[in-house]
Amino acid sequence: MDEPCSALDPTSTRVIEETMLELAREVTIVIVTHNMQQAARVSDTCAFFLAGQGAPGVIVEHGDTTAMFQQPRDPRTADYVNGRFG
Repeated sequence: MDEPCSALDPTSTRVIEETMLELAREVTIVIVTHNMQQAARVSDTCAFFLAGQGAPGVIVEHGDTTAMFQQPRDPRTADYVNGRFG
């Protein structure tokens, strides 16, 4: 899913996220989002990608979502999840 709740109101977003959590019991769901709050709410595992000007993206950090948001290992991840850039 690419930005699954982009431009949706909070009520619709809640319904979509609840549906995602129900489906995730039986299938793997991969989402791409810039919405850090949503990523924290609906994912078990998370990856942070970063691309430079004219360079392909690389995985900076991946792992347990709670750990990435509460104790990121890479300072670039910490900056992003804490809203210091992006």
